Amino acid sequence: MVAKFVQIADELRARVRDGQYPEGTVLPRQSELATEFDVNVNTVSAALKLLEREGLVQSRRSQGTVVLPQIPLRKVGMDRYSRRQWKSPAGDEDGAPHMDERGWQPAAQSTEISIEPATEEMAGRLEIDEGEDVVRRARVIRDARGTVTHTLVSYYPYRIAKGTLLMSEEQGSAGRGGAFRVLTDLGHEPHSINERLHARLPDGDEAQSLEMGIGEPIVEMRRRTYDGSGLPIEYAIGLHRASRFQWNYSFEVPR
Repeated sequence: MVAKFVQIADELRARVRDGQYPEGTVLPRQSELATEFDVNVNTVSAALKLLEREGLVQSRRSQGTVVLPQIPLRKVGMDRYSRRQWKSPAGDEDGAPHMDERGWQPAAQSTEISIEPATEEMAGRLEIDEGEDVVRRARVIRDARGTVTHTLVSYYPYRIAKGTLLMSEEQGSAGRGGAFRVLTDLGHEPHSINERLHARLPDGDEAQSLEMGIGEPIVEMRRRTYDGSGLPIEYAIGLHRASRFQWNYSFEVPR
């Protein structure tokens, strides 16, 4: 038998899907829902926590439980790294998600730049000496509605990034075409990419930076980019709200 809180979550989810509770709607109070479903408030609370973990709703202090936007942003697999994305004058930022009709503003992000000595792990990722300077480019990206969708922290060897737009703190991409265009102009055109995705729950700091509940899953992306000589030129760590994204891949089946 399906638990009562799961049944309640199913019903509330259906109401959101069919438009009875549009995005931005504040759901009825827990006491009201408890009366409607003839259960105690704890059962309703468990149902709402389940929906919050799915990214369907968010509990906000002084507001209540609010329905979140439901159309996910799309990352279109390998196509988002196509050379046309950074070689075209209209190219987007490297690794930028291909967005749905809700739109996306590349400038709707904050950027922090720092220079720091490479840790043992980072030295191994970039194949440089431990303690050698690296440029850390950290961004928080928001959609057109101002909602944080993901964060991205990229690391570059300082000897490559020094004096380039990779060290610019202006919001948005590192110039037209983004970081990959900068690397190409420096003679380090991205040639191959190793990318790993991992779903997990965020820790407290990560949830805070993504402005989300700690119970909602995230997808961690770790990316290492190589130039034509096999030299690692970038190592990036992205944290994506799982409820905000879907990854689509189309490729030929390997022989």
